[in-house]
Amino acid sequence: MKHLLASFAMLSMLLAVSSPAQAANPGTPEQTSVQQQKRYVIVNGVNVRLRFAPNLNSSWLHDAAGKPIHAPKGTKLTYLGQEGDFYKVKYAGNEVYISKQYSYLSDGTSTTTTKPAKESFYVVINGVNVRLRTGPGTNYPYFTWNDGSPCYLPKGSYLKYLGEQNDFYKADYQGKTVFVSKKFSYLTK
Repeated sequence: MKHLLASFAMLSMLLAVSSPAQAANPGTPEQTSVQQQKRYVIVNGVNVRLRFAPNLNSSWLHDAAGKPIHAPKGTKLTYLGQEGDFYKVKYAGNEVYISKQYSYLSDGTSTTTTKPAKESFYVVINGVNVRLRTGPGTNYPYFTWNDGSPCYLPKGSYLKYLGEQNDFYKADYQGKTVFVSKKFSYLTK
């Protein structure tokens, strides 16, 4: 009987060692592995330089002749993180940085350029005296104030992002839906 009790005690100790989390906290739910959704950075500019550090003074990715290597507009880069106004990405085997001004973050599940609804994005004006339009094209009239005077927005103004059509960002400005040319604006979180 002594040997049986000793064997039972030894078996109990072995079970406790093999699953310490369950033995220590029998009331906790079982942990499961959750695979994180892969995120991408989409290039949204032409001749965008990929830099080795997250600043504009950093050297950029180049070929053997010293010519800058650019990721074409629409290229999907693997997202590695972000620092300041730059996304850290993987491109051609290199870990480099791309300005948020010329790119945006995507969850990779959509073939459209619509951003994830759960994240708040903003359209940032990147020109001087940029005018808003009532539709997604230069054939649409400019957005005006109630008195008919033109509405200009200063550089650095933030508008709530609502989507994209053609080469325009759809945004909310003071409760009104407006469109801003991508030439004079960029997206940020």
